[in-house]
Amino acid sequence: MSFALPNFPLFKNALDYATSHNGIAIDDIRMGKSFTYLELIQAAANLRLELLNGKSCLNQERIAILCPSGFPYVVCLLAVWAAGGIAVPLCTSHPTPEQLYTLQDSNSSILVSHPVFQDRLKDLQKNLACIIKNDDWFVSKQTKLPILFESDINASALIIYTSGTTGKPKGAVSTHAIIDAQASVLVKSWYWSQQDRIHHILPLHHIHGIVNALLSPLYIGATIEMHQKFITEQVWERWANTDLPKLTVFMSVPTVYSKLYQFYKNGDKEARNELTKACNQFRFMVSGSASLPTSLRNQWRKASGGQVLLERYGMTEIGMALSQEYVIWERVQGTVGIPLPGVQVRIISDEGNDITEKRNIPGMLQVKGSTVFKEYWQRPDATKKEFTGDGWFQTGDVAQRTGYHGYYQIMGRNSIDIIKTGGEKVSALEIERELLSCDFGIQDVAVVGIPDPEWGQKVAAVVVMDHGKEIELLTIRNQLKKQLAVYKVPSLLKVVSELPKNAMGKVTKKDLVCLF
Repeated sequence: MSFALPNFPLFKNALDYATSHNGIAIDDIRMGKSFTYLELIQAAANLRLELLNGKSCLNQERIAILCPSGFPYVVCLLAVWAAGGIAVPLCTSHPTPEQLYTLQDSNSSILVSHPVFQDRLKDLQKNLACIIKNDDWFVSKQTKLPILFESDINASALIIYTSGTTGKPKGAVSTHAIIDAQASVLVKSWYWSQQDRIHHILPLHHIHGIVNALLSPLYIGATIEMHQKFITEQVWERWANTDLPKLTVFMSVPTVYSKLYQFYKNGDKEARNELTKACNQFRFMVSGSASLPTSLRNQWRKASGGQVLLERYGMTEIGMALSQEYVIWERVQGTVGIPLPGVQVRIISDEGNDITEKRNIPGMLQVKGSTVFKEYWQRPDATKKEFTGDGWFQTGDVAQRTGYHGYYQIMGRNSIDIIKTGGEKVSALEIERELLSCDFGIQDVAVVGIPDPEWGQKVAAVVVMDHGKEIELLTIRNQLKKQLAVYKVPSLLKVVSELPKNAMGKVTKKDLVCLF
């Protein structure tokens, strides 16, 4: 077997960068070490040989990855692909039973892991081989340069499990060609360059963390500064440290921006000025994976000295489909922009009519194109159900187009965020935005539909209040009646200390219904 890598664009580009400028690919904060593109491809080629273990190819075996965020994770991901396997990244924060579900559902044959997860490996490695690599292995020196070999770009490459907000998580399978399409469209639309350095704090079992924030910069030869997890104080401290390399890109979820803003708000004037100044180094910041409240968008713009968060729309099955314009003044609040190049999008009414060109009329959002996933792993019926006869993927989200330019506006999941009350359809996201825009002292909110024999569903709000603040249902109703149709105004209220959320910051709304 040769010391080699497949000739997919990701590997070909990395080899080009390694032999030209050979800049820093991964700055691993946990390890306290930076790794060049040459070190990255050499480590990946090394691990590929070990995964193959005398075979010529893994022939689409599922290889699970349980590694901390950083260089070891990236090497494992690339090595699995180089060996002809399908990567199955595990969520590091999930409890053991959920990780076992992913291993069993994907029929993984090998688990590649790191000693930091030693405590749970005994439970996870039953019925499958386990390869454990410590930090020292990844920094081993290698002098050879990998060669490229022909490989099938249409072979399956990655299984990402859906967040499971409405049922058991399903494994969405993408090919190398699909991953190439997802990453390359973002490189072009968001103007990635080799001069970029992204501050990466996102989970690496999700499309947001893998494709948007890791593979896209790797495609162009940029640097990924990888942190273990999000800690508010550490993020601000890193941004304000002028002795460290300049950061240019940050991506996260609304919950993170909210926590960053709360920290900013609680500082004195001098501290706030320093934090605002620290944001000047970024050329753009992205918010996604959940709806961005208008109030938070405006607060962040002020706190950051002019950063208008770029909102986009995507999901596990389709990568990114819609994005606001890169040009700041074209970003319209409450919208997610327009289809990305090569992505087809349409809106279909309840009656089955194409209403894409109409304005302010909601319908079901459907997507088609080279970025759409291949299938749900071992679920042909579920796969067939989600596609129309003419090949459009049914996202399950309700959307409409608004304004002169027809920017797309996401109204929410048809199964969760669209509440049917008294014969009317209500967007939970719209109500959430309005609640957060009121001066109630609401820190976080989720709106859900509660089954009711008379109304079908009642609109209910679950809120987290700022410290020391209280709120009454009557207060909310009196204020919102001035802004919303009366049937949209919550008729039920619960105040909680924290909303249940998954690893990507999405509220697990099914857990809230039982509160009522």
